[in-house]
Amino acid sequence: MKIQNLLLAVALLALVPLAAPAKDSPQNEKLIKATDPFETLAETALTGDAVKINDAYKTVQAGRASTRALLPAGSLARYDELFTALEAAQTKHDNLAVSLQGSELYKAVVSALDAKALTIPKEIHLLDYVGFRISALVQPSAPDWSAIAATATEGSGYWAAVREKVGDTKLRGKMDKALADLTKGAMKHDVSLTKKSVKADLDLVDDIEKYFSK
Repeated sequence: MKIQNLLLAVALLALVPLAAPAKDSPQNEKLIKATDPFETLAETALTGDAVKINDAYKTVQAGRASTRALLPAGSLARYDELFTALEAAQTKHDNLAVSLQGSELYKAVVSALDAKALTIPKEIHLLDYVGFRISALVQPSAPDWSAIAATATEGSGYWAAVREKVGDTKLRGKMDKALADLTKGAMKHDVSLTKKSVKADLDLVDDIEKYFSK
């Protein structure tokens, strides 16, 4: 009788539908989509291609009002301040400043995400920001190592908050190394190591996003 009851329980369990994968809330979906132009601008500004940079800038400008409408009241002043700085940088054709402002605007929008209604943790998106920012900071002939070190530390904090949620130990170990190398590169003023590790950070963010999206 016990065996029959056990078999019945197993059969009934098989009929219970599996929980649907977590999905972003509609508001989060809009915000995530709104980050794309800023990401494109931050990356494109480092290519030095004036035409592509201008196109990316126009796209950001076109979405300025609609993105602003998605943000909480408390972050609007910061958003407007960053946009003013971006406009000034673009007017001067200061590509590094354009990239940095694009990164900061990306961060401002990501910060508005509702962490409780996300498929990919907010901190993973912020690790993208860390990559964009350091990619720009390390470009000049005299990089701002203090700012790079501070940004690397910021990235380590984001990672520490979500590290244990990544069950893939190899993936986790790779990000551990990338962030450790970012810190080491800043301490040693090693441009090559910093560029290598920031690329690893950005590549691994893509891999971790896929991990959480499965």
